[in-house]
Amino acid sequence: MANLFEKMKEWNKQLGQKIEERTEKRRNSVSYYMDKTKAEIKEAERMVEKQRELKSLFYKEYKEMETYLEKRRHQAVVASEAGEDKLAEFANEEVKQYEEQLQVTKEHYEQAKESLEQLELRMHEMRLKWKNLKTQYLADIAEKNAEKTSQKMDKVIHDMSWGSVTDYHEAQKQRDLVDETKKKADMTKELSQSFDELMDELEKKTTRSKEVIKEKAQDFSTMVDEIIEREKENFKKKEKASMDDLLNDLEKQAKKKEKVSDSEETDENDK
Repeated sequence: MANLFEKMKEWNKQLGQKIEERTEKRRNSVSYYMDKTKAEIKEAERMVEKQRELKSLFYKEYKEMETYLEKRRHQAVVASEAGEDKLAEFANEEVKQYEEQLQVTKEHYEQAKESLEQLELRMHEMRLKWKNLKTQYLADIAEKNAEKTSQKMDKVIHDMSWGSVTDYHEAQKQRDLVDETKKKADMTKELSQSFDELMDELEKKTTRSKEVIKEKAQDFSTMVDEIIEREKENFKKKEKASMDDLLNDLEKQAKKKEKVSDSEETDENDK
């Protein structure tokens, strides 16, 4: 019983080594490298698109803040002309604050714009290299296929060089018999080693690895989305204070006075 247990341990170890060798061979294959590179390119393109969204966000906030700043400057003039010193002081103070904030936002926008331009150039370079790599990969496949086809043709031509059709068929039967015997022996060996059970275990480990990678990618995407939302909240306009309402009313009254003055001047000219 102990000997059987030791044999089972040794058998499991050997089978594990074979599976690891197959996996390592797959990792070192050109097709694996191509698939991995293609996935990385798609991820890079997604990240560049995220940078483009951030740049647009900064630009939008920069323009909105610029418009609001011009409004406050105008209101400060209106309040000063109306003799409303407190309102004028409030408006001028906000002008100073928004000028500083506008400068910071503009710097963020310029930086995001410059980064995006550099990333887009790198992405263009990356796509060109990928096309060249894919062309080389296809050329290599074509070369190997041509070589394999040539070898197959050589075998067929050699098989048809027998003295008679009967000799050819007898030789083919022997080859088929050897191949069939080898296949049955391999199948029996695989069944005796419970290969399917070990492959199921390997598949579970592979599935878990994929889930971990997917979770990390989702966490990264969520982190970037949270940064964007946080930036949006940081640049949202503050709720209007009561002083703001007073400035708006004062601005409306000034406009009404200007209209009345223009109307009286027109009536005087008509007389």
